[in-house]
Amino acid sequence: MAKSDSVTIADVAKRAGVAKSTVSRIINDVPGVKPVTRSKVLQAIEELGFRPNMLARSLKTNMKQQIALAIDDIRNPYYPELAWAVEQVAKEHGFRLVLINHYGNPSEELSIMGKVNEMHIDGIIMSTISFPAALKKYINHSTVPVSLIGNLGDDVNADMVYLSKPEGTLAMEHLIRIGCTNIAYAGGPKEVHQGTRYAAYEAALSANFLKLDPGNVYIGSDFSLQTGIQAADYISGLPELPGGVYAANDMIAIGLIQRLLEKGIRVPEDIAVVGVDDISWSTITRPRVSTVSNLTAETGRIAAELLIQRIKEGQTTPLRKVQLEPRLIVRESTVKVMES
Repeated sequence: MAKSDSVTIADVAKRAGVAKSTVSRIINDVPGVKPVTRSKVLQAIEELGFRPNMLARSLKTNMKQQIALAIDDIRNPYYPELAWAVEQVAKEHGFRLVLINHYGNPSEELSIMGKVNEMHIDGIIMSTISFPAALKKYINHSTVPVSLIGNLGDDVNADMVYLSKPEGTLAMEHLIRIGCTNIAYAGGPKEVHQGTRYAAYEAALSANFLKLDPGNVYIGSDFSLQTGIQAADYISGLPELPGGVYAANDMIAIGLIQRLLEKGIRVPEDIAVVGVDDISWSTITRPRVSTVSNLTAETGRIAAELLIQRIKEGQTTPLRKVQLEPRLIVRESTVKVMES
């Protein structure tokens, strides 16, 4: 058997009876290769003891073959789907994915972008939750391409994927359409999600000539199930029970609904609840949660494709913005109100 350090892709290709490009695709785990061909190449790799020299490849191409994805918190079921979609695109193009959690902390987001030039990556996708003005400066001074999830303005040196309207707008329109006039809000810090989820609550009330009662607003420390539970304790103690609750995400909506049910408050008969994100959990709880889909997988796929295209083409091409249309998904947490 040849020494693994001296075995080349050409040797593997010759042993397997395929082209060198086919071996390269299999090494980089690029889909589209027939299972029989993949099996022959993997067998040749094992027989010859071939080891890809990733460092040499990186030096030759001046690429690390890695991209990063910075997200809020992987424990939130919204983000695994996003990360999965990004990783599939990365693998198709021969890139590995590095996952970074910033926990919705503005200082963490700043730290990530401040150190991005030192990371062993070719580019980064930033799912920014809060957006301090200082972050723009870091993005604009980044030497690696940046792809953003969210519309952060025209003065940011990054490609963007964002929704054509705030998810909360659809959530509030739905509650108002089914007859709710006294609507509560349950969410995390108002500035998180760039402030759009709470802003949609205020804007919808104003647009429909409904009173904004500060007492109907519950602001928790984060966007977790626990915040939903605490919101339910608060809302159930209000002098007048609201007819509907707009929860800033599905995690809060699920915690809220389960706690309300424990207290004997029926959903949707007594209170209609709508969330945002359309995570998988919203379909397995009872009642299932009405929500607004922000097209998680599609967003991740497009953000990754924009980033990798820019990595390969360079920073000279014009910046691109892609808009997606959010979708309202009506389920049992509001549907009985609609039928009454």
